[in-house]
Amino acid sequence: MSKITFDPWIGKNYGKSHFGKLLIIGDSHYFTNGLPSDLRGFTKAKIAELPIISARFYDNIGKVLNPSQPLALWENIAFANAIQEPFGHANQEPTKQQKDDAEMAFRHYLDVTKPEKVIVFSNRLWEHFFNKMGWGTHLDKIDNRWNIRELDYAGGRCQAIGLYHPSAHGFKVEDFRKVVGAFLGRK
Repeated sequence: MSKITFDPWIGKNYGKSHFGKLLIIGDSHYFTNGLPSDLRGFTKAKIAELPIISARFYDNIGKVLNPSQPLALWENIAFANAIQEPFGHANQEPTKQQKDDAEMAFRHYLDVTKPEKVIVFSNRLWEHFFNKMGWGTHLDKIDNRWNIRELDYAGGRCQAIGLYHPSAHGFKVEDFRKVVGAFLGRK
């Protein structure tokens, strides 16, 4: 992809922990107080400041994947938001073009991080990426609801699952901890 606005976060223990090479894909960054001067490095800066800020999205992902030490999770995974344009508020709806660009960014992040497993915490992007023919192979479902796909990228392949956004109304950490545990335990 020619235009990646946000570089991914790659934790210092990525691929060296019990998570293996786990890539988390989120939806979007939004800014209510103006844009920072460095959009490329924004994702990395945001993750680096998690010990001093609280954000429901990141907090819930930490609680789902690493409940005893939610902040420690981030050093063990890679993370990126797929939408490549800054949003003005959390409820902003992406255009079809923004979702198409997000798919290209997702493919780029796969090529860069070369994951074994991917969790997409954005149902609207997951549905956009995979409710058409062409990319990946359907492998299985968890709880007869959550589709698992096998995806190819430059030099490898991975398994991916799409789940609700962790800030969504009704997101229950305990429920998704079970789904994620079943997904990560798959061979």
